[in-house]
Amino acid sequence: MVFFWSNPIRNSLRLGLFALPVLLVLWLLLQGLQWRNHWDRVLARGSLVVAVRESEGVYWPEDQRYVGLEHDLLEQLADDLGVNVQLFSVTDTADLYRALASGAVDLALPGTTLTDAHQFISGTPYLSSRVGLVRAMGARDATPQTNRVALLDPFAHDWVLAQLSQSGTTRLSPQGSESAAELMTRIELGELEMAVMDRRDFLVQRPFFPNQWFSPLSDQPRPIGPLFRNQSDHSLIDKVNQAIQQMSEDGQLNRLQDRHLGHTADFDYVGNVTFERHMRTRLPNFEDSFRAQADATGLDWRLLASVAYQESHWRANAVSPTGVRGIMMVTLQTARDMGISNRLDPDQSIEAGSRFLAGIKDRLPTRIVEPDRTWMALAAYNVGPGHLEDARRITENQGGDPDSWIDVRQHLPKLALKAWYPWTEHGYARGHEPVVYVANIRRYYNLMRRAYPQAAEHSTGQPLNTLPMPGLPVEPVF
Repeated sequence: MVFFWSNPIRNSLRLGLFALPVLLVLWLLLQGLQWRNHWDRVLARGSLVVAVRESEGVYWPEDQRYVGLEHDLLEQLADDLGVNVQLFSVTDTADLYRALASGAVDLALPGTTLTDAHQFISGTPYLSSRVGLVRAMGARDATPQTNRVALLDPFAHDWVLAQLSQSGTTRLSPQGSESAAELMTRIELGELEMAVMDRRDFLVQRPFFPNQWFSPLSDQPRPIGPLFRNQSDHSLIDKVNQAIQQMSEDGQLNRLQDRHLGHTADFDYVGNVTFERHMRTRLPNFEDSFRAQADATGLDWRLLASVAYQESHWRANAVSPTGVRGIMMVTLQTARDMGISNRLDPDQSIEAGSRFLAGIKDRLPTRIVEPDRTWMALAAYNVGPGHLEDARRITENQGGDPDSWIDVRQHLPKLALKAWYPWTEHGYARGHEPVVYVANIRRYYNLMRRAYPQAAEHSTGQPLNTLPMPGLPVEPVF
């Protein structure tokens, strides 16, 4: 029997026979491909792409390197996750949110309190702060009288505008997105009536703007944490959240907060203004000597100057009732040990004090790392290395970290308590004094670094404007 196939049937069969090899190849290729979640893609890429706000206390160039709480947090996060971090810095927070929304970065660290908006997913907080108004000391009205109001982060703090605006009468509009220092400068110049920012940003800048004050708008502190794009794949989010939670549990977050914000806790308006005046009038007489001893000892000359200010307010003829004297308030025994003959000679006093401090720092256990190593050395300079060691033993005995300054400073005051000092090797000491001593020097040192900055080397991070933005060809990292 002979069958006669119509042309459509013959064409269909020919097409099917031709397509079989192609379909087979596609099927084999698909079998070899596996879907990778966000975390797998980060591992395959070998780096975590992060947008971060460039601001003092967050991510900022200082002394030939970049520093800040978020900077150190990312370094620790990279170590914990076993990946590199590719940073893109932002001066305008709007660019940060655009990069995150477009998928150009894996996560963002604005360093501001998290918004209530659902456009992004908030990660585990690593800090908290209140949102408030910053304005000149004389401006006490709760409600702004003009539109000269600016928001540090218009996206995260847009809810403030509705709270401040009087219903149906005054409509406030944010003016740009600038750094805290820029906004507070504009307030100082009278260009702005007030600015909305987090207290963490205000505290970092407060020593440089002593005539401005902060009034909170939120009853409770709000969280600060990483932000992620809103997506169903939470593999990266879970990894980052777990790492931050672990940092919180083992005390690393507390140490980061103290390192970068600890010096902002106490503010002495009169003392701050006096220090700045003395920087202009007294410090120039001794600056060359501090720099010379910095070269000789390897210590920062600004730290040495801060110690001298705490000791004598930069007075070469200072004398205490206990017999210490000179600009570094050197004891007679220390003068003999350091080989100087005249403690009232500023060059000799700075040399003796600098060498003594450097020697104390060198003798500390090598496992104590910076900046704890410097704070410990300063405490020992004040109270004596033996008493510091007693406090470190007490700290360890009480379950704290004897190599962490924030732990040791909690136990130093016990050296003055009868329940403790009889059992120490070196006996009684006014243990509260080195705690205050170190806190004061940290404040002075922070002001000195601002007044005498050192050139920063090229950052490993890139400005965010080098990253493709929405509207441009972009290959999302998601």
